Amino acid sequence: MAVLAAAQMLLALMLYRSAIEAYRQMFGGIRRDISYGLQLQHSLYLFGALAVCNAVWLLSCRSRRSGLIGFGVCLLLWATFWANAFASMPYRSLLVVGIGTLVLAIPLLVLLRFRRPGQVADVRPGNAA
Repeated sequence: MAVLAAAQMLLALMLYRSAIEAYRQMFGGIRRDISYGLQLQHSLYLFGALAVCNAVWLLSCRSRRSGLIGFGVCLLLWATFWANAFASMPYRSLLVVGIGTLVLAIPLLVLLRFRRPGQVADVRPGNAA
């Protein structure tokens, strides 16, 4: 679980820094806003907690529906945290929420896609689980 959570956090940080650097290369410097920088710094703690919760939930869930619910809860908390920044910096906020969504969804897709059949409850008649 720790490896999955750490991989999510590192991937999110790498994608964000890559996107900002690509923007700087194409369009020049970006506006520096102290409140946005502070929120971005505090969001690292929140995203770390969400990545851990997402990893624990996905590795312990028994069904696809449960995995989707866990992902939805993490995504809702992440988007709610950034809701106040959409008014002043919509593109940067959308970038951060989009990267967070992508990074939180990757383990969901990988773990639920390649899960062994024995890990999911079989509810067909005649099967004793």
